[in-house]
This record gives sequence, C-alpha cells and structure tokens, in this order.
Amino acid sequence: MDLSKRLIITQPMYFSEPSKKCGYCNGDKQKESQFYALQSWEECANTKGDENKHYNCTVGFQCESMSVEVYDKLCNNGFRRSGKFLYKPDLLRSCCRLFTIRTQPDQVKLTKELKTCVKRFCKNVGFTQLDEEKSKKKKNAPFIYREILTEAQLNSPRFHTILEPAVFTKEKYELFAKYQEQIHNDLKHSESGFKRFLCDSPFSDEIVQGTWEEWDSLNSIYNQKGNDSKIITPYRLGPAHECYYFDDKLIAIGVLDFLPSGISSVYFIWDPDYKHWSLGKLSALKELTLLDAMKLPYYYLGYYVEDCHKMNYKASYGGELLDIVNLEYISLNYLKQENILDGGRLFVMSKKGDENDYEIQMNNALKKCGDDAYPSMIQLDKLTNIAEQLYGSHSDKGAYANLSQAVEDLQELGIRYTLDSRDDILDFVKNKNKANDEDDNESDSDYETEQENDAVEAEDIDPRLKFPNVIPGLIPLPELRTMVAENQLSELNGNLFLFDLAVHRIRPVFDILEESPQTLLMVCNLVRVVGLELTKQCLVIIT
Repeated sequence: MDLSKRLIITQPMYFSEPSKKCGYCNGDKQKESQFYALQSWEECANTKGDENKHYNCTVGFQCESMSVEVYDKLCNNGFRRSGKFLYKPDLLRSCCRLFTIRTQPDQVKLTKELKTCVKRFCKNVGFTQLDEEKSKKKKNAPFIYREILTEAQLNSPRFHTILEPAVFTKEKYELFAKYQEQIHNDLKHSESGFKRFLCDSPFSDEIVQGTWEEWDSLNSIYNQKGNDSKIITPYRLGPAHECYYFDDKLIAIGVLDFLPSGISSVYFIWDPDYKHWSLGKLSALKELTLLDAMKLPYYYLGYYVEDCHKMNYKASYGGELLDIVNLEYISLNYLKQENILDGGRLFVMSKKGDENDYEIQMNNALKKCGDDAYPSMIQLDKLTNIAEQLYGSHSDKGAYANLSQAVEDLQELGIRYTLDSRDDILDFVKNKNKANDEDDNESDSDYETEQENDAVEAEDIDPRLKFPNVIPGLIPLPELRTMVAENQLSELNGNLFLFDLAVHRIRPVFDILEESPQTLLMVCNLVRVVGLELTKQCLVIIT
C-alpha cells in the first residue's frame, strides 16, 4: 500500500459550540434574525423560546496527508483549512453563513479606497514614477493596479517580497506575536500554536519545500521587465509564505496555498506599526497580481459573511459565492442586487420552473467537484432561491421528505442514524407517526418506547459522530440509503483502510456492512462529507 497516495485523515466529527465562541460574530449581532439561516427557523426558535440559544457548528477532521489536487476539490466543496485541520460550516444551524468566495483580477471593484491604498503604498516605498506615468496618459485612463504594483516593487529601493516555503522561523513568530497581542489582544500565543496554525499543512514535505526552480520563478515576477521577451510564467503547487520586507525588516506575511485552479489566501499578518499602509487591502491586490502573472483563473478569499463587517469587505473584490448544495458559483453582484443575502440568510439557487421539492443527488457532484472549475450559472435572471423550500423548518417536503423512512431503513441495515432534535422535524415526525400508529391500532406510547430503545442502542456511539441528518452540502440520507441498497458501498471493500489507534494496526475494510456500529456510522458520515470516490482513497485514523 502506497501511503503517499492516500488521503490520511481522522474520522470526521461534528462540532457545536455557543455562538459567543464564533470568531466572526462572537454571539453579538444587530438583529436576532441574523442568527438564523432561514426565516422559518427564526419563527420556530421564537415559538420554542430558544431566542438566545445560538451555535457555531462545523464538520471537520484532522488531515495528515493530502494532495494539493484533492484539497483544491475540497475548497470547491466549501472546506477551508487551519493548519492540518479541515472544516466545513453547517450553514443551516451556525450563527453565521460562511460562503466560499472566489474572484478574478478583472472583477475587482477598484474603489477610491483601494486606489488610495495603492497610491499610498507607492509613496511609502519610494516609487515616484506613478504621477509621472499618469501625466503621460489620458486623464480617464484605467487605473491598472496590477501593473502599478509590479512596477512599484520592481523599482522600489526600500521594499521587496520573498515567496518561500511555509516553515517556522523566529522572525516570523515574533511578528505573529506582535500582531496577535496588539490587534487581537491575544496573550496566549505560542511557537507551537503558530506552527500548527500557519506552518503545518496536510501536504508532503516534498510539496512544502518545493524546488529551487519553483521559488526562483515565483520571485522573478518582480525582476522581469514588461518588455522582456523571455518572461516566464511562474509555476507552483503547495503552501507558501510571502514575506514583506521594508528596509530589510519583516512587516507582513501572506500565507498562501497554490492550487491547480488558483491561489487560496489562508491568512495574513502584519506589523501594527504599519497600520497606515492598509496592508490587508494591499495584500489582496498583490495576490491578485500574482495570480495574473501565474495565469491562474481564481483567487480564493476564504469565507464571505454578509452580516459581518470583518468578512463582508471582500465584496470590494467582486467575485462569486459557492452555492453549497448545487456546487456552483453564483455572482455576488446578482445575490446582492436581488437581496438574497439580506440578513445573512442561506441561499440555494434553482432555475425557475425546475424547482425540486427534494435535495439534489450529491455523490456525483462531489465526484467531479473542482474538475470544471465551476463557472457561474448562466441566465441569472431565470434563477430562484429555494433554500426555504428545501430546508424550511417543520416541513414534510424538501430535505425532510422521506427522511424518517430513510433513517428507519438505514437502522435496519445496522447503520445507527436516528431522528435528532437538531433536525427540527420531531414535531412533524411524531404527528405523522402518531397518525400512522392510529391507523395500525398502535399507541403513541409504543412509538415513544421505540424511540427510547433506539436512543439506548446508540449510547455507545461517540456523540461527535452523530451528525444532524440534514446538512446542506452533505449527501442526503435518502441518497445514502439508495447507495447502500444498490450495494455501492461495497466499492469501499479492499480500497478503504483504517488505522486503529487502540491496537496500532492498519487494516483494509473487507466487508463494510460487517464493521462495528461505530465504524460503520463513521464511514457513512465520511461518504456523506467527501463522497464515495474520495472515501475509497482514504486511510482513516480511528480510536
């Protein structure tokens, strides 16, 4: 078994914490309604008296080994990474809706604020040619920030950047410590924490270190004249640190991932003494300039949160948001013009006249995720938002159609999914089952006893493996039931490997349906999260 080609991860788990621990809203929003993904969920919470019970909910796993190509696919499936930890928000239950955002250089709205940032940078680094060159051009000539930033760095006697491997140095950590203390009031930072957060990655050492040719080609961007006939197109796959130096002092670090489909901005830290430089804005424009030089299509800015000022500034760079259910990108301008994002609500787009009352089949979408770079849906005026239709609380349609039957069928196969209060459908299910019980001359107490028995049987399952049955962007349980019924999970046999920490042994899965209840549930969760094809490539670390 060639471990270098394996996706080595821990079992995926569901994490839920109070919204006060959310890094975006800190449990504090202007309006109560902004905590909820949909209006019906807000109304449901008000009815139950749950107004102050908001949570930050994610699905995540630790990843010890992953190819850059696989991570590219997962980025286009709503995942992000923090060091080696990969996570994807539950957009239905979290206090904030975190949408993957990407853009391209020509989509940037070059506002007065951004132009001022570029001009200030040129002045600070001693690039005095900007005004001279502008005077030679027409008064209304376009302000091409990529050319200006490249020329400024090429001709600056005081400023330069270096792209290098994402590895620890004392100089980097000291800048990080200063940034954390003065900007985020964080006094609990440590070298090990910095390494885990901004140096560690799931990629191999060879990918992390790269080659001399890769780094030379990247750093030659600012050494090449525009009329040089031998200009090379830089190439790099993997993580990087772009270190900003002014008078040979490290003043900022951009943490980047170079992916087949573009550049992903992981994090950015800067020296508080240079706050007046607006280095955060500058870094985005510089990374877009880098993207252009590398002839890559997309710049990933992380997550966009409509009702969070710390995250909605990204709209200045234009771009598209990921529809997590359809796995298609939708124009951010369109979503804002149609008021679809108002209040930070969840959106799921569908062509008018083609609205379904059930979730789409996800496995094939996950299989091809990232392969086509996902252009935005065309004919935007013919789209409609069906998020409420799919995920509206207390509905017998959409994602909840046939859910109770799917849970029952999976239970009969030994897969311990249960109806969960986090699905917000228990009232509906109880009423429905009560009606069925009356038809079959069964009492309501029989139903309650049956649910209690299910709960007892599931007590030995790690609670973090008990995902809500409905999570946008995960394979729906009715589809999983069909996959099991059609024996598709047998494709895992001989392909999926498990590393059992209890016995320190790696073993293949020979018969997935004969695995222990906890292992079987874990594998089904993994299939729901990343799809069947990626699951076949996994070595899963279990306890």
